[in-house]
Amino acid sequence: MTTLLHDMPRRGKAFADASAHRVAAANANALLLLEQFDAVVSTPEAVDELDRAILQLAVQGKLVAQDPNDEPASELLKRIRDEQDPKGFQKPFGSIRDDEKPFELPVGWEWASIPDVSFNWGQKKPDKTFTYIDVSSIDNQVGKIGDGLRIVEPEDASSRARKIVQQGSVIYATVRPYLLNIAIVDQEFNPPPIVSTAFYVMHPRKGVDGRFLLLYLRSRF
Repeated sequence: MTTLLHDMPRRGKAFADASAHRVAAANANALLLLEQFDAVVSTPEAVDELDRAILQLAVQGKLVAQDPNDEPASELLKRIRDEQDPKGFQKPFGSIRDDEKPFELPVGWEWASIPDVSFNWGQKKPDKTFTYIDVSSIDNQVGKIGDGLRIVEPEDASSRARKIVQQGSVIYATVRPYLLNIAIVDQEFNPPPIVSTAFYVMHPRKGVDGRFLLLYLRSRF
């Protein structure tokens, strides 16, 4: 899996010209959506298509203008490269092949793999009462963990109840992934949560916004 982080260093006049071009493109996209809005939202299927189109524009950097005051992503990636993994060992940084890049990036953006900008908390056999998050717990229409989670005693735990998560972790169901059972653990659970082994767990490294990972994974890419 791959994701992207933006890098917008100041580049004098060339940068200003590029920024103005992006503003114009973003405005054009917004106007096009407004002009076609009634036709686009005429059916539930069309609303879903609009949602996917907005996500697609967002992850390609075409929906809004970028903030030139943002820290360059290259600085964030450098910190991540140097960061010690919470488990106590240095995590190697991968590279993205050209055939893994689904579209051309705006000037200054960079590709990075999801394992490079996230980590997982490992697994354990539950030994205390826990909140169980299964694939069926995800509301895949909105990308959130739904209500009605089960509180489970360790002796009643399923063999799939093993993966550790923390608040902020992104969970991605690898079983029938086209159903988009993806969500952020966006709150503290009491008792603490354990998720199914059907999930791939991504906990964002410092400086990486898990909401971007969620939107990217719910997009067409």
